[in-house]
Amino acid sequence: MEGIGEHGDGLILGRAHGETVRRVRALIRDGEFQPGERIGTERALSAHLGVNRSDLRAALACLESLHEISRKIGRGGGITVADRRLERNINTVESLPIIARRQGFVLESTVLSASITPASPGDVRLLGLRGDHPVVYGVTRLRSIEGEPLSLEVSRLPADLFPLFLTRDLTESFYTIFDRDYGIRPVGVEETLENVLSDPRESELLNVPEETALMRIRRVACDALGRPFERATDVYIASRMRFTMHHTGYVRLSATARS
Repeated sequence: MEGIGEHGDGLILGRAHGETVRRVRALIRDGEFQPGERIGTERALSAHLGVNRSDLRAALACLESLHEISRKIGRGGGITVADRRLERNINTVESLPIIARRQGFVLESTVLSASITPASPGDVRLLGLRGDHPVVYGVTRLRSIEGEPLSLEVSRLPADLFPLFLTRDLTESFYTIFDRDYGIRPVGVEETLENVLSDPRESELLNVPEETALMRIRRVACDALGRPFERATDVYIASRMRFTMHHTGYVRLSATARS
């Protein structure tokens, strides 16, 4: 079969497969499907496009390798439009590595700094720390996808809740460590999301120009007893992320009323 060239990751497609790639892209474009929308099942697409399942699977594998679509199996599965952005639901307690893995990305973590340090006034207040000289763990990590920086994560953790925390593998999901090694799970999470411009340090670490658009999330997580156990600030490169929100009708006041 005559080749038509490469389509990401060195994948060479034949003429029939390449034509199917173009037709799926046209279906997405002409149907005005948005990232996150489901365009159908493999069976339905095969019938709609009039192509055999083998050609369709090869085309879908190409598009998935380019993160233009994602495929899900099982009930409720199918082909979903993607656009290389990592999608994070605002009201989730899942860790970023799990979110990335489900969407076909490999997330890498680099520890930039990790130390035990006196608690700041904000730590004392937001983490509900007691005693005359409370201390916290301060950890800063760079998160990357496919070798490209995605976010910076600064975490502040009560040292008394997590003994020997700095001896753990800090490239792992912290929520995995909390659950596995300390029996602590997030039950209540308060997050604030806002758009900001990168400062010189953030720009250097994220390898972006100064004043690049970022999305910043400030988070405080509590366990089943209502104890705050994490204070974190995450900043994401805005062009590489999408935030979604799903609810079932519950309405919360959007801001505290001012008298």
